[in-house]
Amino acid sequence: MGKWRKKIRIGCLSMLVLFVVLTQVVSGCISFSKTDKQVDKYFEPYQNKPVSKFYEVDGYQMHYKHLDMGREASLIFIHGTPGSWDAFISYFVDSSFYNRANILSPDRPGFGKSSYAKPIKSLEEQSRLMKPILEAASKPRILIGHSLGGPLVARMAMDYPELVDGLVMLAPALDPALEPNEDWFRVPMRWPVIGAIAPKIFRISNEELIFLDEELELMLPLWKSVTAPSIIIQGGGDTYVHPDNAAFADSMLINAPKEIVFLDEQNHFLPWNEYALVKQKILELLNELEIE
Repeated sequence: MGKWRKKIRIGCLSMLVLFVVLTQVVSGCISFSKTDKQVDKYFEPYQNKPVSKFYEVDGYQMHYKHLDMGREASLIFIHGTPGSWDAFISYFVDSSFYNRANILSPDRPGFGKSSYAKPIKSLEEQSRLMKPILEAASKPRILIGHSLGGPLVARMAMDYPELVDGLVMLAPALDPALEPNEDWFRVPMRWPVIGAIAPKIFRISNEELIFLDEELELMLPLWKSVTAPSIIIQGGGDTYVHPDNAAFADSMLINAPKEIVFLDEQNHFLPWNEYALVKQKILELLNELEIE
């Protein structure tokens, strides 16, 4: 029995070491948010620069970037996890967008300057915290959500249909049955010892993802209330979000005009790898809404 205990301890220790090494390597190679200095440098060549907006909901501070061009339409980009508003920074400098619409992009709750490190597991609560952004935006309002931003924009359309006129979901995690709840590291990352070692940004993200299947379950009876025209783009080679989420969206959007775009060979990073296609679909939806 002693030998087995020793093997288990060694196995657990090995997993912990591997976990720490991997997270440190990944965190050293990937930046999920630009500094203010980097943002200023990025926009230096451009005449039109977004400004930061802050507001509070019940003491919870929220932040978003707003490029207000005085247009009658708004594009609201919502990032996944982990991430921040600047995941969509290149969309702010595209004249095809800012000549047609105002552009907004929030830091989702717990990320960037939105009460950093205080994540909100509830998609309904995240939706409530971001309602003031919808209210500040001109209409028609098109919400574009990537990855975990996908179910969030869907939830906002469920909760505030009068404030959402169109949806574009890029590699969205929507089907609770497709969530990879077997990820071995999610529960240990909440343990004090491992949590103290893991990079903070991954711990913040973990607090959302560990409950995501439950949050998606809560949305199941609400899909019938979504009536906003919707576009879903999904890659067949996506290893982060199951490709079958596209079929799920198709089956659940029973009361909304919809278009499902399935790219057999594409991966999860559609906002950047398929920029031209995403741009085309956003502008097509904008044209459609403006005609209406």
